[in-house]
Amino acid sequence: MPRSKHGQVLGPVDSAFYYVDSPQTPMNIGALTFFEGKIPFDPLRRMLDARIHQIPIYQQKLVQAPLNLGQPTWVYDPDFNIAKHVYWHELPAPGDEHQLQDMAGRLVSGMLDRSKPLWEIHLIEGLQGDRTAILFKIHHCMVDGLAAIDLFTLLFDLTPNPSPIPRKPVYDPPPMPSQPQLVVDAILQSLPNRWRIVRKIAEDVSTIGSTISDKNNRRKMFTGMANVASDNMQLLRPLPINGTNSGRQTIAWADFSLAEVKAIKSARKVSVNDVMLTILSGAVEAYVRQRGGSGGQDSLRVLVPVSMRSEAEKEEYGNRIAVLPVDIPFNLSDPLERLRLVSEYTTVMKDSSLSTTLDMVLTMPSLAASWLQPLIWKAAPVVFSLAAHMWCTNVAGPQIPMYLLGHRLLNTFGFFPLNPSMGLATVIASYNQRIAMTLVADMAIVPEVNDLRNLVYETYKTLRAAAGVPEMEPIVLSRTRTEKTEKIEKPESVPAKASASSATSDPERIETRESVTTVEIADGSAALSEGYANGQNGQPTTERSEETEASESASGDAFDQETPTLAQEEKAEKPRLFTDGWAKGYMKAINASESYRRASTRWEAGSLAFVLHATPEEDYPEAVAVILDLHKGECRAARALTPAEAKGEAAFVIEGDFATWSDVLKGKAAPLALIMRGKLRLVKGSMPRLLPFTQSAQELLNCAKNI
Repeated sequence: MPRSKHGQVLGPVDSAFYYVDSPQTPMNIGALTFFEGKIPFDPLRRMLDARIHQIPIYQQKLVQAPLNLGQPTWVYDPDFNIAKHVYWHELPAPGDEHQLQDMAGRLVSGMLDRSKPLWEIHLIEGLQGDRTAILFKIHHCMVDGLAAIDLFTLLFDLTPNPSPIPRKPVYDPPPMPSQPQLVVDAILQSLPNRWRIVRKIAEDVSTIGSTISDKNNRRKMFTGMANVASDNMQLLRPLPINGTNSGRQTIAWADFSLAEVKAIKSARKVSVNDVMLTILSGAVEAYVRQRGGSGGQDSLRVLVPVSMRSEAEKEEYGNRIAVLPVDIPFNLSDPLERLRLVSEYTTVMKDSSLSTTLDMVLTMPSLAASWLQPLIWKAAPVVFSLAAHMWCTNVAGPQIPMYLLGHRLLNTFGFFPLNPSMGLATVIASYNQRIAMTLVADMAIVPEVNDLRNLVYETYKTLRAAAGVPEMEPIVLSRTRTEKTEKIEKPESVPAKASASSATSDPERIETRESVTTVEIADGSAALSEGYANGQNGQPTTERSEETEASESASGDAFDQETPTLAQEEKAEKPRLFTDGWAKGYMKAINASESYRRASTRWEAGSLAFVLHATPEEDYPEAVAVILDLHKGECRAARALTPAEAKGEAAFVIEGDFATWSDVLKGKAAPLALIMRGKLRLVKGSMPRLLPFTQSAQELLNCAKNI
C-alpha cells in the first residue's frame, strides 16, 4: 500500500494537536463545500470506497502503549468500513443557508471518534438553489495541507465528465499490534525517534546560526525580535472575542472577487493576505465596539501559521508548521493606512526568520518522556491564550473549476480549530477566482457570528472604495471542443456550456466586457487530467474497472506500446533525460506527430521549458533544463540550457524533481494534477493561458515516449 504511515509515531506538532484535543476545543480541520445539482449519495460512497486505499492514512487509526509509555502510533484499522465515515443528511424545508449553518455548526463541533480513522464526510441534501453541500472533517494530527489536497485529488475531476468508478481492491490490513507488542515497539522506537528530533533541532540551530552570521539577515531578525518584545511590554488584554469555550461551534462564510482583491493588492504593493488581514481586523474592531469596547487594548493580535516544510519533505505527511504573531492596530479611520501598517508588520515578521526559532521551541517538548508529553502540550494552549486573540490561516486552492461526479464545485469554505479562550478563528481560502473568509466561532463567546460576517462585507466595501477599485467579476472559465476530439456525453445534471459559435472561435480568446474575463478551455483537458481524475497520485493502479478496460480496448491507450522485439532492444541507447541530445530527439518526435500538430495549430504563446532539480543520486549534480520553441503545431528549435537561461528565455517554465518528471514522462501521472499538488511548479507563465491547450500538452507527453 503506497504512502503509508503504518507503524510511524506522531511527530512533534501532530502530538500537540492530538493531546490538546478536547470536547470544548476539538482539533478538527476541513471545509464546507457547495456543488451544482444533486450529488447522489451511494455513488459518492462507492467511489470513496474504491479509491480510498490510494491514500492509506485514511484507513489508519492511532494506538498507544499502556500508560503512555510510547508515542501514539499509526496502524491499519482492521474494522475499516467506509460506512463509518461517509454520512447522509437532509435539511428540512425550505433548506436555506441559516439551516445549513446550524447543521454545519453541529457537525463541526465535537471530537472525532478515536477508535477509527479520524475523518468524516457529510453529504447534505435539501439546500435551496439546486445545490448539494458536502462537509469534510479531518483531525489536524492526521493531515496537513498535503494530505488534505490528496483527498481532494482523489475525489475531484477537472472536467464535468466523471471518471469510471474503479473496482474496489481487497482490503487486507496487517494484524493489530498487541499491548505487549506496543510496549516493545515503544522502547525500540524511542531512541531513533528522539534522534530524529535532535537532528531537526540541530538543523534549526544551524539555520538560526546562518541567519545571525549574515549582517542583513541578522538585522531583520533583531527587528522582528524588537517588534515582539515591544508588543509584549504590556499584558495582552482580552477582547469580546475571548472567553470560556463551550464546544458549541458555528461557522459563517463570506466570499469576494479575487480579481478585486488582487487589484487592491497591486495598487498598494502589498500581498493578498495583507488585504484579507486588513478586512478581518477592521470587522473585528467594529464588532468589539458593538460589544462594549476593547477595554484599553489598542490592537488585535493574530497568530498566523507558517509552513516549515522543506523541499526534501514535500512527499512526507505530518504537520511542519510554526506560528508568527501579527499585531494589527485599532483606532484607524483610514483603511488604507491600516493596510499599509499590516503590510509593514507582516513583512518584518516574515523576513525575521523567527518562525525557525518558534518551530524549534514547538519541537523541544517531544524530547520529554512520552508519559509527560500530554501534560506539557495541554499547557501550550494557555500560553497561546496569553499571547494572542485569535488564529488566522490561509489556503491557496486551484483557480479553475473542479467537478465531483460531474457536478461543478461552486464554493469552498475552510474551517480551523479554536484555541482555548479564543472564541474566533478564521480561514482564508481561494478557489476559481473567488477568495473566501470563514469565521469559526464558539457560540458562548461570539453568539452573533452573522453580525460579524456582515461587518466583514462592510469593511471590504470600504477598503475597496478607498483603494479606488471598481466592482469586478471573476474570470469565467468556459469550455470548447478541440478539432477531432471524441465527444463525450455529459451527465444530464450538468448543462452543456459550449456553443456553436465558441467551437470555432480562438480557444485562447480572452474577452473583456465590463471587467468580465473569459478563458475558454478545450475538452481535451480530460486526457491530461486522467491521472488526477482517477486519484492516481503518481501511483499506477493495479486493479481497474471493467468500464475502463473496455474503453481502453476500444480506443487504445495513448501510453500503451507494443512489446519491443529483441532487435529493438538492441538499438542504440536512448539519450539521457534533459540533455541536448534528448531535446533534439524530442523536437524530432514532436515534428513527426500529426496528433500534436492538429492539437497545437493555435499555439502562439511562446516557448516551453522544463527544469529538473539537482539529483546527485541519479547523476544530476546540478539542476538542468531544456527549452522547446513551439509555434502553431511545430517545434522550431530545442536545446539544453541552464535553469537561469530557461527562466529568462521561455514563456512558460515548469520545474520538478527527477522522480516526478520520470512519472510524467512514463505516463504514470498527469502534469496538471501534479502542479495542483505542488509536485511540479509553474514558476513562469500563467495557468489560464495553458488551460486551453491541455490536449496539446497530452500529445507532448506522447511524443516524449518516442524519444
